Amino acid sequence: MTLAMYQLAMLLRLTRAGMREILTEDFIKTAWSKGLAPRIVIFKHALRNVLIPVVTITGLQFGELIAFSLITETIFQWPGMGNLLLSSIYESDQTVIVTYIMVAAFIIIAANIAVDILYAVINPKIRYE
Repeated sequence: MTLAMYQLAMLLRLTRAGMREILTEDFIKTAWSKGLAPRIVIFKHALRNVLIPVVTITGLQFGELIAFSLITETIFQWPGMGNLLLSSIYESDQTVIVTYIMVAAFIIIAANIAVDILYAVINPKIRYE
């Protein structure tokens, strides 16, 4: 919760700015003039175009969550992977340090793969061969 509030606010601001920009586009005006329901215009036409940068930033923020968990766990004295890493650094326990880095790298790679898959789900024009 401590780590996610800042990032959630940033995602909401990015989504809001994108929606404000995209709602003035011609294809949205055309959709309104066709008499489509507001729900369809907003979710199907506008939000789909805005979600690409939002998904990208969300994927990048997973790396920040891992990095800043170390600081948050240290400040609040919570037991966790960040606190384990810090104590391993003080004790020169290289096995735990390397394992932590490998787990963090795996999580970041998995998040980036998930973001790439979500691109194809959000925008059907994006296809991987």
